Amino acid sequence: MTPEDTTVQFLIVWAVALSTLINFGTVVWNIFSGPSKKNGARLDAMAATLSSLEQRVSAGEQTQRSLPSKDDIHELELSMERLKGEMKTLSQIMAGQAQITERMEAILNRHEDHLLQSGRK
Repeated sequence: MTPEDTTVQFLIVWAVALSTLINFGTVVWNIFSGPSKKNGARLDAMAATLSSLEQRVSAGEQTQRSLPSKDDIHELELSMERLKGEMKTLSQIMAGQAQITERMEAILNRHEDHLLQSGRK
């Protein structure tokens, strides 16, 4: 073997060794980075889910803000109580009007009977 052949063989051996080390390093890298890629994908899925939940909570809060408050409901309740009182008053007034109408009908019937009997005589 000549010195030139030895140099080329020496370089080939180093190239094979370097290639083997690079391949080994790639395998080790893939072993350790594989789970982190899976975790990254999981984190992305969780971020999408969290974003969706955040939108739903925002929509729920907006709906809740548009609902009547405790004070609004209380004011409505008080107004309904006032209306009940006014309806009772109107009911009493209508009953009084009905009594007046009955009396008026009785008077008119007596007048009509009197006029009819006077006309027959």
